[in-house]
Amino acid sequence: MSWSDALRVAWSGMWGSKLRSLLTMLGVIIGVAAVIVLVAIGNGASQAVSSRIETLGSNLLFVTPGGGTTFTASQVAAIQHELPMTALVVPELNSGGKVSSGTTVGPAALTGTTPQYPALGGISIAYGSFLTAQNLTALQHVAVLGANQALTLFNGSNPVGEHITILGQTFRVIGVLNPVGQGPGASQDNTIFIPLPVAEFLVGSDSLSNIVVKTSSPTAASLADSLLTNLYTNQYGANAVTVASEDQVLSALSATHATFTDLLAGTAAISLLVGGIGIMNIMLVSVTERTREIGIRRALGATREDIVLQFLLESMTISLTGGLIGIALGFGLMRLSPLILKSPAVFSPDSVVLAFVFSTAVGLGFGLYPAIKASRLDPIDALRYSG
Repeated sequence: MSWSDALRVAWSGMWGSKLRSLLTMLGVIIGVAAVIVLVAIGNGASQAVSSRIETLGSNLLFVTPGGGTTFTASQVAAIQHELPMTALVVPELNSGGKVSSGTTVGPAALTGTTPQYPALGGISIAYGSFLTAQNLTALQHVAVLGANQALTLFNGSNPVGEHITILGQTFRVIGVLNPVGQGPGASQDNTIFIPLPVAEFLVGSDSLSNIVVKTSSPTAASLADSLLTNLYTNQYGANAVTVASEDQVLSALSATHATFTDLLAGTAAISLLVGGIGIMNIMLVSVTERTREIGIRRALGATREDIVLQFLLESMTISLTGGLIGIALGFGLMRLSPLILKSPAVFSPDSVVLAFVFSTAVGLGFGLYPAIKASRLDPIDALRYSG
């Protein structure tokens, strides 16, 4: 039997049972589409984080207290005094809670900070203004909304002057940020910024989450990193604080996202294995149903190799057709995912190659046993088979 004849027979066998073939393909279709989409989402998240951090510059340090160490607002002045090369020292008290506006209720990341926060870089005001010194000294209940919070709570309209409720307290909106994407920690698009003293009162603690230090240059940032580490090690002991540069944060986040993306792709690949088991099951059923056909083909001169080729190509045809449909579905879902998840999806050619190769291997690997079983049927017994 020639390859063209074998392919024609394989396609006829698949097309003759269209519904059964489609159901058999589902595992492969879902697996291939999931690999493409999940890898794209993972790559998009990683790229967004990298882009966001890079806009902050390479002269930022993130100082985070370790176990047993407590930072208060007094640390801001202490760092400023000890490190003359620092251009800016900004405290953060991060928390979370329920926020509402009218009938709209949802979760929010809360950040208590100071008016200097925008000077760190990477954010800009779309409406209104950021926090002022008077907001802090007067303990005013005012808030600046990230872009997503403004969209969720006020449906995209200008909310400046409107009121929201955070953890049971009423706040007046004084500003809205432009979209910025993902940064270190929670996305600033999903964050609500409030005065640091008000945040301390709201959460019942004056313990800062971290302090962001901006130096005059990248070279100064390296020196400040060493000085801060030595300073807090001498004061509190080893591992009392963690001082991370922008490059270190970027490397850690990139590694985390790469691992997460690989995990998602591996999970999606399980669907391909399930699809392969489905193909094997259907091909075994097909061998049983077509026993007489196999006997007739053997009686007419078909060799065992011809029978193996026939059924192996049929299983691979099902698998590859499912793979192609899965690739098309994956492209479609990849384009829809940013609209649904509000997060970019970056196409990876490697994911398509991986999915296609995997689907080919599935068809070959799981179709081999049924094909060999079919080739080993005794022609006489096959002709006598009545079903």
